[in-house]
Amino acid sequence: VLCASLLYGATLLTPAINSGRAALTAYTAARPEQNAPPEFAFFIQAFGAFRGVITNILFIRAEQFKEQGRYYDAMQLAEWICTVQPRFPSVWEFHSWNMAWNISVTTYTPEERFNWVYNGVKLIRDRGIVYNPRAINLYRQIAWIFVNKMSENTDEYHMTYKRFWAWRMH
Repeated sequence: VLCASLLYGATLLTPAINSGRAALTAYTAARPEQNAPPEFAFFIQAFGAFRGVITNILFIRAEQFKEQGRYYDAMQLAEWICTVQPRFPSVWEFHSWNMAWNISVTTYTPEERFNWVYNGVKLIRDRGIVYNPRAINLYRQIAWIFVNKMSENTDEYHMTYKRFWAWRMH
C-alpha cells in the first residue's frame, strides 16, 4: 500500500518536475538540432546514438596527432568533434584550452604562439558560445585565457600577447 501510494504521489509530481527541469535547463533547448546550422543538424540526426563513439575515436586520434607534432591535423579533428557534439560545452572548452596552452607552447615564434592562443579564444567566442549561450564554463575559459596567458607573466611571451591584443583592439 505504501509503495502504491508513493508511486501515485510521484506521478502527481511529474508534471511539476518536468516544467521545472525545462525552466532550469542549464545549456540549451531540449532538442539539440533546434536552431542548429545544417551541418550540425545533419550530424546529430545521421549519427544519433553513435555520436559518442565517434567522438571518442576522434578524441583518441586527435591526441595521437598532437603527440606526433601534427597540430593542424589534430585541430582538424577537433573541428569535427565540435561539429559532432555542438551542444556539449566541455568539447569546446577542451579544444580551446588545448590550443591556448598545449599547442601554443610548442611553437617557436611569438606570432605563431599568439595565433594559437587567439584561436583558442576565437573557438569559444565565435562558435562555442553561439551554440551554448548559458554554459558558464565557456565564459570562464575565455576569462582564464586572458588572465593567465595575457595579463600574468606565466607565459614568457605575455608582453607580446598584450601588444598583439592591443593592436587587434585598436
